[in-house]
Amino acid sequence: MFPKGVGAYVDLMRDLIPEMKDGTVRTAIDTGCGIASWGGDLLDRGILTVSLAPRDNHEAQVQFALERGIPAILGIISTQCLPFPSNSSDMAHCSRCLIPWTEFGN
Repeated sequence: MFPKGVGAYVDLMRDLIPEMKDGTVRTAIDTGCGIASWGGDLLDRGILTVSLAPRDNHEAQVQFALERGIPAILGIISTQCLPFPSNSSDMAHCSRCLIPWTEFGN
């Protein structure tokens, strides 16, 4: 998902979204998270991220994320409505949505 690594990917996102640098973005939700590498990188940068794995066959990936100290849940739990109040995240991300963040970057 991250051809040059998650750090380079987040650096490009921060160039496009300045609020990620200045502390405006404090919380994020990551859907389709895999092993939550995006959430882990943001956690190192001071942004708390909860990662949602898409299906219960990703149980091992959620466990791996939790063992790394990254908040994560299975998305199957929230098929009707996310289990969070409105506006509880400053940002949402989906690495599987294939948004070409790098298409217009450096």
